[in-house]
Amino acid sequence: MTEIERIIKKGVISEEFLKEEVRNDFVVTTERKKLWAVILDMFFEFEKVCKKYNLTYYPIGGFLLGAIRHKGYIPWDDDLDVVMPRNDYEKFLQLKHEFKAPYFFQIPETDEGYFYGMAKIRNSYTTALNQKFKYQGFNQGIWFSVFALDNWKLEGGEERFMQIKKNLMDCSTYMRKANPSLDEKDRARVQELGDRDPYQAYLDVQRIASQFCHEETTHVALATCTVYKYEKNVFEKKDFETIIPWKFEGYDIVVPTGYDSILKTIYGDYMQFPPVENRGNWHAGTFFDSDKPYTYYTNKLIAK
Repeated sequence: MTEIERIIKKGVISEEFLKEEVRNDFVVTTERKKLWAVILDMFFEFEKVCKKYNLTYYPIGGFLLGAIRHKGYIPWDDDLDVVMPRNDYEKFLQLKHEFKAPYFFQIPETDEGYFYGMAKIRNSYTTALNQKFKYQGFNQGIWFSVFALDNWKLEGGEERFMQIKKNLMDCSTYMRKANPSLDEKDRARVQELGDRDPYQAYLDVQRIASQFCHEETTHVALATCTVYKYEKNVFEKKDFETIIPWKFEGYDIVVPTGYDSILKTIYGDYMQFPPVENRGNWHAGTFFDSDKPYTYYTNKLIAK
């Protein structure tokens, strides 16, 4: 039984959900629908754990934008992200036992060689093979990302953010080291990294990001996600203080009441679609397969 067959049998989606369709002039293929289904299934597992332990989460980034603008996935998107207040996030990190196969709870302490700045839930029976990191050896099933949302002081904030970014760059560079086909730029990065301990870099990220978790602040930050510029990662805390019910692909979710302010901070005019040429390229360096486990591909790499 494939994961898609299991997810249909479980009742998460119907076979109808998988049919190719056009949304906002973008062709959403059956393959993309399968990817969406796998991620939805992981999200519902995550949500179940949050309810069991009374943990708070909020959709963020493309998940939040899709919910508000499309009432579902952004047609050209291929992942979902959530944030949790730091105290809840730290509790969540102790709950790896709640995720049984095919789900895998991924942090550096559970998966050797994994040094992203956030936790991921993976489906081990699927594939999301990052071309840069495919030789690293960690679980590369389709993922669902969970970030910490940290109390944040504006004074010195950008400097702290850049310190976090440098440490995450070190982690990312380390995860490239095992790749025998690096380009000149990546080889230079690896050489410059030297013997830097990636786990220490990861710990430094968490330490810098969380230093105000026991203090009252007017702002919060998605400090461990440095793909956006600093000013797009800092929000007014009041925007996350309450939640409201919402629909996503017909399912009931919650969104922060201040979603408009949050989305304007990240995207500006968030109701405006990106140029056609920029749609569907967010994870262009990742190969997805909802029907085969990542080990099907990584074992072939090892055998070469």
